[in-house]
Amino acid sequence: MESACQSFEMLLSAYADAEVSPRERAQVEMHLAACAGCRARLEDLKALSAAVSGHLDVQADQADFSRFADEVFKRIGPEAPGLLERARIWWSEILAYHRTAVISSLATAAVTVAIAVPLVWRLASQNASQINPQVVLHQLRLENPALQPVVMDMGDGRTLIMLVDQSGSGAGDAVPQQLDTTPPTGGDL
Repeated sequence: MESACQSFEMLLSAYADAEVSPRERAQVEMHLAACAGCRARLEDLKALSAAVSGHLDVQADQADFSRFADEVFKRIGPEAPGLLERARIWWSEILAYHRTAVISSLATAAVTVAIAVPLVWRLASQNASQINPQVVLHQLRLENPALQPVVMDMGDGRTLIMLVDQSGSGAGDAVPQQLDTTPPTGGDL
C-alpha cells in the first residue's frame, strides 16, 4: 500500500483545493476509502490551508491600502506620454474603431478638392478678367491743365471717366470743366 500512497501524495493537495479532474477525483476518493494514512494526511492539508488562509486574511485586514494605487502609479511611469505618442495612440484608436468612416471621409474630401479647385480657378480667372478694369489714357482738351482725365474700360462695354486734380490744391478748388460730349469714333474714347 505504501507505493500507492506515494503516487496519491501529490494529488492530495490538489484534491483538497478541488483542482483535480473528475477522473482523478474518483481515483483519490477510492484510495481514501481504503487508506487511513492518506485520510489523515488530507485532514492535515485542509487544516494547514485553513491556517494559512486565516493568517493572510488577518494580515490583509491590518494592511493600509489607501495609498496603494498612488504608489504603484508612481513606480510605473512618472511621465505622461509626449504629444506625438498621444497623437499616434489617438490615430490608431480612431482607425481601429472608425476605419470605414475615416476612409470614406478622406475619399469624399479628395473628390471634393479634385472638383472644387479647377472650378474655383476657372471662376476666379473669369471674374478677374471682368473685374480688373484697364486704365486707358486719352488726350482730352480741358481748360484747366491741372485736371487730367483717367478713363477706365470696365471690360463689359462700360467705361468710367474720372478727372484727377494734379495741382495738389484738392478737389474743393477744382472748377468743373466742360467735356467734349461728341461720341468717340474709330476705337477712341
